[in-house]
Amino acid sequence: MATHVSVLRAGLALALAAVLAGAGCGGKKEAQVPTVPQFRFAGVDLEYALERVATEAGWVLCLDEVVPKDKQPDLALMRIDMDIPAGTLDQTLSRLREAVGLFTYTLDDGVVYVRSNELTKDKSALDQPMLKGGRFKGELAELVLAIMREHPSAFIHLQQIQGGFAGPPTEIEIPKNASVKDALILYARTAKAGWLIHRSAEFTRDSKGVPAIMGTSIEPRGPRKTTSRIPTIHNRLSSISALADASLRTNTPFLIYDRSLLQDTRGILNFVINADPKVPLDQTFKLLGESGFGPTEWHFHWREEDGVPVLRTSQFLYFLRGRDFLSAPLLAGEFEGTLPELARFINTHQKSPNGEIMMGGEIADGMPKGKIRIEPGETVHQALVAFAKASGVSPYVIVLDLQNPFTGKMIDRPGSWRGAYLQDLSEWRTQPGDEKVIGIHD
Repeated sequence: MATHVSVLRAGLALALAAVLAGAGCGGKKEAQVPTVPQFRFAGVDLEYALERVATEAGWVLCLDEVVPKDKQPDLALMRIDMDIPAGTLDQTLSRLREAVGLFTYTLDDGVVYVRSNELTKDKSALDQPMLKGGRFKGELAELVLAIMREHPSAFIHLQQIQGGFAGPPTEIEIPKNASVKDALILYARTAKAGWLIHRSAEFTRDSKGVPAIMGTSIEPRGPRKTTSRIPTIHNRLSSISALADASLRTNTPFLIYDRSLLQDTRGILNFVINADPKVPLDQTFKLLGESGFGPTEWHFHWREEDGVPVLRTSQFLYFLRGRDFLSAPLLAGEFEGTLPELARFINTHQKSPNGEIMMGGEIADGMPKGKIRIEPGETVHQALVAFAKASGVSPYVIVLDLQNPFTGKMIDRPGSWRGAYLQDLSEWRTQPGDEKVIGIHD
């Protein structure tokens, strides 16, 4: 495994020289690396953890991942469940790497460059010295177009999220024979804007022998300033946001069971455009639950359990995979804490652990708490209902589907996890202007 470096360069030329030379040169100057606060990750993916750490340090994060042969996510499938004490940026990243061992990183003049282990053995066209160099002025999208104009055999897909973060304009001097990766890192440093690359694992050349960039995409990534795990791509006005609004409007906690369709924290309810009808709860559930197109189409069924409305989506009820975890018995015990801490409690109090766990998110100050007691034989589901009733928090449970929706293959990768995401439903509530983002106006 390549070693990381923690070096702050004094000037832009030195910074580019260090990047072109590769990691592993220069002495450490940890005293100059910024410090970050304590982090309490009660089950987050590695991408989330890296984004939070870089944001708290005030540095830009550049994530460089390969598209695995099985087409599964890369760093996003790796689980982090640990408390990390306050320390330097370098120390915190080292602890994360020790926990999963699935990435290398360099710290260089305000940029955290992370490379997944899938890329440590083989280089692709992005790493080859292929650019003519010169002055560039523009946005990230324009830089990608400039690279493709210079190399007609190249194709880099820019994943621009509507209403999301965009790479701002900047001006840079690209050295002659710089690689595409070097130019993108230089852009990130100058524009103070990060990105995520998904690159093809295959290395090919065009008819002239020049490295050809194929099967590569890049997505602008801004700082992750909050503990919310809502995906970058999501409908800002959907059935799940309508339910979040209804829960807050009526001051009623819900328990919602959903299923991930894209192996992230986005469930089926986020694919349905809806708004809170602002009627009594039973009518709200009827209107939202039966709002599919046609008499046989529905989005969720619900019933009240111990005073808490429990909603189960069509995708959750249709598939059996992952549902048995919620009916698994727990060991007896008392719990008092936040929703993320409840995930830890459930994970450590399973009577017959089978490898499935809850991803609870990041524990932060000010989160509402609840106190419950689990009797012998009570299930994960009963614990969630009890917590919702005691805390007023609405648990939104999204079962991770182990089947890739694009390839049809099941997840079978070292370090990947099985179970469900546990979120606070209130994170999905609508915000002023959400209607405009998706083109809906009053």
